[in-house]
Amino acid sequence: MSNEKNFKTLDQFKYEKIIGFLIHLLTGLGLIAGLFALISVMNNNQKEAFLWLGVAFLIDSVDGTLARKFNVKKNFPSIDGKMLDSIIDFFNYVIIPSVMIYWFNYVPDQFMVLIPVILILISIYSYVNLNILTKDNYYNGFPAIWNVIILYFYIFGTSQNFNLMFLILLILLKFSPLKCIHPLRVKNLKVLSICFSIVWFITSVLLIMIKDLSINPTYELFLMFLWVLSNIYFISTSIFKTFTN
Repeated sequence: MSNEKNFKTLDQFKYEKIIGFLIHLLTGLGLIAGLFALISVMNNNQKEAFLWLGVAFLIDSVDGTLARKFNVKKNFPSIDGKMLDSIIDFFNYVIIPSVMIYWFNYVPDQFMVLIPVILILISIYSYVNLNILTKDNYYNGFPAIWNVIILYFYIFGTSQNFNLMFLILLILLKFSPLKCIHPLRVKNLKVLSICFSIVWFITSVLLIMIKDLSINPTYELFLMFLWVLSNIYFISTSIFKTFTN
């Protein structure tokens, strides 16, 4: 009986090690998706770049939950999962969007280098700021999600001057008392936030895929309605938290 119990314990240990390894590998694949996004940028293919960033975003949305569920930290105590995640996020959420601003001329020529430099500098300190999240897991100030902002510019086809003014506004909001919701960590709204996150992600992918294509305008309008609705949810909950904190 004792030997049988030991074998079961050993099998469980091996199983947990394999699962932990696969979850860390999944997290690492987010960086590979970012690499393909960067290659797409250099090939002047914005649509493909955003789709690869979407893959990275999807991985980032599920790997942390999986890591906590299977207690990866216990089985790989020498690997800092949080550091791994931060490195990949910085590449996908900050570096690639900064390159895209320059590469695809999202701002006027005289700001083409300056704006990416500012975004990278201020985002560095966001990632090392131990107080970036409130106790109830809202972001302090605007979070470093520049990939999402560049996506908005792409979908709406906004002008260089508008993009510049909007980025300056968000840079200022980064140092403001704004509280932005974290969809997967704010517990009292978690189910609703996850639902709207799924709607946002699916509609974002579809809007990227149909951009510049001739499709049924009713279908496009329906997608845009759902996409805007999901954005309104995140903006309104953040504003509400900011003024009721």
